[in-house]
Amino acid sequence: MLLAASVACGALWAGSRAVRAASAQDPVVATGIRQVEEGDFEGALVTLTPAADRLAAVGGRDAAQACLYLGIAQLALGQVEDARARFVQALGHEPSLRLQPDRVSPKVLSAFEEARRERDAATRASAPGASAPKKSRAGRTVLLAGAGIGAGVGIALVAGGGDSTTPSGDVQFAGARFGTPVLDCPNGTVGLALPVAIDLNAENGTGRDVTVASVSAVLFIVASPAVPGEVGFSTSPPATVVPVTLRPGTTALRVQTTLTCANGEGDAPRYNEWKGRVTLTTAGGAQSTETADTLRVNLP
Repeated sequence: MLLAASVACGALWAGSRAVRAASAQDPVVATGIRQVEEGDFEGALVTLTPAADRLAAVGGRDAAQACLYLGIAQLALGQVEDARARFVQALGHEPSLRLQPDRVSPKVLSAFEEARRERDAATRASAPGASAPKKSRAGRTVLLAGAGIGAGVGIALVAGGGDSTTPSGDVQFAGARFGTPVLDCPNGTVGLALPVAIDLNAENGTGRDVTVASVSAVLFIVASPAVPGEVGFSTSPPATVVPVTLRPGTTALRVQTTLTCANGEGDAPRYNEWKGRVTLTTAGGAQSTETADTLRVNLP
């Protein structure tokens, strides 16, 4: 089986250790968070369910984290409706809770944003003086926007979707592809770091040198024939980029990161396929681009 960023196979959100802005003060919640990060979703369910219920009367960040991580564990176990309900509760404790698109799985982000929409709709409907939805001249229902959500508290969870480059000045990143299309996780290995390279181009039209201030990478499974439930699993391991200086014109870049794998002795041979998204930040802002191809990881 494959481990992503030291999270056991079956861990749906290997990048979830980035969720919390600060360590939980409640020791039980801290234990549940660690269980989620280690891929022990069943254990996290046992730990976080009573903790989330106990903290419901208190509220605050620990309550939000308990519900958020409990929702992640439930989502990993296929309990989609329960997970969304817990996400709604997390937002009730921390309305400013945000998941950063470059740090979360598409499945987590989709479920969480659906929960946000559900909560916002309920809030609007229960607001004093709330009126029925207005209709546009085309006859379609248009919901009035509710109160704005506050700035994020830094709680961040892997991104997916199509190539979504956000313009940043006159520097553009595009053409992301895996440098090595196939990797093998040898039988009987545990905690083996597999090197992953993603190549892409930078188009610098500023007429001057531009420095890449930071880079992050997200890898997520898009196909797993033998274990379909793995689809959406993700990891956000540390990444580096070379070169960091972008000369005017076109510069070829290579982002280096890793996947940590384990292939249990005697496990049936299988494989899964990954896509990657890299986010590079320059003085003009951050841009993300997704690989056009997939990386196949064989587990013989």
